[in-house]
Amino acid sequence: MADFFLSVPGLLCTAGVGVLILLRSSGRPRPAAAARGEGPARPILQIAISTMILGAGLWVIVSGHYAAGAERWASGAIGTVMGYWLKP
Repeated sequence: MADFFLSVPGLLCTAGVGVLILLRSSGRPRPAAAARGEGPARPILQIAISTMILGAGLWVIVSGHYAAGAERWASGAIGTVMGYWLKP
């Protein structure tokens, strides 16, 4: 798994999630509803983070440059994202 995070897709994915978190927490006070995570930014963040995780996982599986352990981790990440979106 360390190989992935030191690769270009891993660094891009990690940096992208970090930027999304920083943009979300801009430091200004929010109303109580927004503090609970209810608002227009929530679905956008869910889709963006899911897309990054799916892209990184597919890169690891399709590229073939990673060990079997990394491919298992990527498959698990893809399965987790799919399970999240397919939950009732």
